[in-house]
Amino acid sequence: MASLELQDRKLEEYEMQLFNFHSRSVYATLKYIVNERIHCTIKKMCETIEKAYKLNSEDLAVLKTNQKHLEKAYCKGAIPHLTNIKTIVKKCIAVPSNVLLEEDKCQRIQYNDTEFKNINQKLEDLQQRAKRATILNSILKEELQFLEQFPVTEENINKMCHVTKNIVQNPDVIEKMYQLVEDYNQFSTNFKTTSITTKMKYNTIDNLKCKEFDVNNL
Repeated sequence: MASLELQDRKLEEYEMQLFNFHSRSVYATLKYIVNERIHCTIKKMCETIEKAYKLNSEDLAVLKTNQKHLEKAYCKGAIPHLTNIKTIVKKCIAVPSNVLLEEDKCQRIQYNDTEFKNINQKLEDLQQRAKRATILNSILKEELQFLEQFPVTEENINKMCHVTKNIVQNPDVIEKMYQLVEDYNQFSTNFKTTSITTKMKYNTIDNLKCKEFDVNNL
């Protein structure tokens, strides 16, 4: 029962989108017209009887009671006809299953379980790629903010290009630099562990004979 009601609601929603009204509202309007016609006809008939026979208060009360009973009887007798009207309205206003709105035309393409699974997998892949792109964009923004703190000038770029060019032309420069640093560290270690005497300080080489020179005349 609930599933049928849900199906009717979906159909009515589609009718509303297509016609700006649905079968339920049309049937409700027709039902109101029928009931109103019954009520007005019986009321007019009772008013005519009242005027024609000039009823006293007691007879008038009986007439009013009979009016209500008669109205209920006619409304009950109209139910089968209203049911037929409801069926006819649904047939006339119902949207055929092969009719699609412009925004629903994509539903014409139907997918089996395998195709649907592949589409979901592609969607998940796209979501992961979008997530990675968002993370990368965030990292690049941080890098850009960091680089903006150290402005790059043409002079610095030329210096870096010159250094890079020299390294490429002389690949052994880096090895020599490493060796120089290593030798310096070794020398520094030995120098720190050796105590310096007065002889070593002022006469570092044994039997060294020095000669005076005038620096200005060199």
